[in-house]
Amino acid sequence: MKRLWLLSVLILIIMAGCSANAADAPKDGPGLFEQKCSACHGSNLKGATAGPAVLNMKSKYTEDELIKLMTDGKGMMPGKLLTETENKLVAQWLLEQ
Repeated sequence: MKRLWLLSVLILIIMAGCSANAADAPKDGPGLFEQKCSACHGSNLKGATAGPAVLNMKSKYTEDELIKLMTDGKGMMPGKLLTETENKLVAQWLLEQ
């Protein structure tokens, strides 16, 4: 009985931690970019460790092309790091930069 109670408490703690992380997730283009993309592309959008600069994307891509690139990935960039909605938010924000 004591083990069952301990297991129940542990499961509740883990579930609370998971839901807190989901609530803290960014819901806008800049926040999503900072969380998921800036390690490679730099917080200043000028490129970093592995990724190229992502400034002036409007001159290179349409919104649909940029979303496809983010969804499919290219070269060293993995795809499917963001949901469809998150890709759209980041793409729209990048096209304004």
